[in-house]
Amino acid sequence: MIGIYRSIYKILPKFYREWVRKYLVYANFQINHEKYAGFSVLYGLILFATILSLFKIMELPSKTGFIVALSVLIIFEFFMHGILILISESRANFADEILPDVLNLLSSNIRSGLTPDKALMLTARPEFGPLEEEIKRAAKKTLSGESIEEAIKIIPERINSKILERTVMLLSEGMAKGGSLQGLLDGLANDIRESRMLKKEIAAQVMVYAIFIFFAVSIAAPILMATSNHLIEVMSKISSNINIGDVSIPSQMPLKIQKISVNKTFMLSYSLASLTITSIFGGILIGLIREGTEKAGVKYIPVMFAISIGIFLISKIILLKVFAIGLA
Repeated sequence: MIGIYRSIYKILPKFYREWVRKYLVYANFQINHEKYAGFSVLYGLILFATILSLFKIMELPSKTGFIVALSVLIIFEFFMHGILILISESRANFADEILPDVLNLLSSNIRSGLTPDKALMLTARPEFGPLEEEIKRAAKKTLSGESIEEAIKIIPERINSKILERTVMLLSEGMAKGGSLQGLLDGLANDIRESRMLKKEIAAQVMVYAIFIFFAVSIAAPILMATSNHLIEVMSKISSNINIGDVSIPSQMPLKIQKISVNKTFMLSYSLASLTITSIFGGILIGLIREGTEKAGVKYIPVMFAISIGIFLISKIILLKVFAIGLA
């Protein structure tokens, strides 16, 4: 299987291969990137082909089978890649939250008389989560003779955090120029705390917009979609019961009566596809508004998708019961 995964990996686009390799590192997954990418693509296609075959064997509509198979493929690929984004973002958020404490501890160690390389080694503590391992990696480089300002540059390599990357860059430049290390560390820690507090205040202020988007995407849109579906089906049923041949209309009247023919499978597929796309972009928009990055919205997409599809199906059932119209 490794050979198959590797063969699939080689034919994939370069940007995709780089993305998988990078996010496997960010998520701290101890798995070969060729195997992960090959597995995602291969088993996604197997699921797609299996569902198509089942629909063909059961003699169900081929168009419906294709839509279902494509939906399953998209959900599978979304899960395989979305989990990398979610875990990497979780690690980055934790690192950003704990970073001021790390800088303050490093400053305290240096202030107590320790050299910067020893102070860095003692700063690596289990409660710092992903930063513990990265600090230890940097400290080992200083023990091998590399300067501390160069060694700390590897700390943000395996954590997808812009704050950590910029902090390390400023710290490295400050050390290289001979500035006061303790003052620089404490100043950076205070700036990061203030920045995160400001970010939380902004997130609280824009919560109303996020709630509005969530309501529009997950509740209002499914209800409107279900209502329009039901209305079209009712109009189609009414028009099918009208015998147009028995109706005589004067030629001078600007009126034309014709039957409405609606494919229920197409309408259902269109509605589900529309709600899926709306949920994806709605989740991305909420993440962008609340946390300032599109990737933060990935965690909202499954919730919004599940709620919108559930509301849509429940609304169709309620409309059918309330109006008591038997649809063929």
